[in-house]
Amino acid sequence: MCAARDSRKRRLRQLHERAMIAVTNMSRPRIPIYFDYASTLCYIAWRIVTPLENELGFEALWKGVPIAMRDFRARPGRVLGERERQKVLFVAAETGVRVAPPSSWIDSSAALQGSELARDAGVFPAYHDAVFRAAFDDGANIADPEVLDAIAHRVGLDRANFRAAINRDAMSARLAGHKREADEFSALGYPTFILGDFPMIGIQPVESMRLLLGRFIRQRAEEPQA
Repeated sequence: MCAARDSRKRRLRQLHERAMIAVTNMSRPRIPIYFDYASTLCYIAWRIVTPLENELGFEALWKGVPIAMRDFRARPGRVLGERERQKVLFVAAETGVRVAPPSSWIDSSAALQGSELARDAGVFPAYHDAVFRAAFDDGANIADPEVLDAIAHRVGLDRANFRAAINRDAMSARLAGHKREADEFSALGYPTFILGDFPMIGIQPVESMRLLLGRFIRQRAEEPQA
């Protein structure tokens, strides 16, 4: 009797272990999102998308593209126009994400370069979250080297190496590459989600995003594998 029980336990344990290996080996679909830390709409998107990643089983692949590279009106320090401000307030009200747009455009160039340094070091999620929180929850100036260096240190990056890499524009070519990719996808707004070959520009309430992203993930899962 005991031997039969032990044998059944072993079989159950083996099945569980095989299931865990299968789950580990399953690749989570990646959804590229072109963004900028200077964009309040991208902050709203981050707030909505982050909890959906585990819920829907995908990975958000955030790829920085400075708005100022495309639109001179978004140059750092320029005061937001009333139309720009009202657009953000409308989206914030529609999505239920409480945030006030900054009074002027943020200089995000160093923060975006830092995001790629963090990606290479394997700490992108922690860095990404910290920069968005600093800029929009705390109202900190993420263009200030001290603010950015403190974030880098907190997430485990070497402060001196981080600052030296930013000072020599170590990641500018990669950001330019993101821009070329985004242009090829006609990802001209912020944020832009790439769903297969389709660019979805902007952010919607969580219920709508859950439906849109969930449908895309199901369709991908049903596609024949090569």
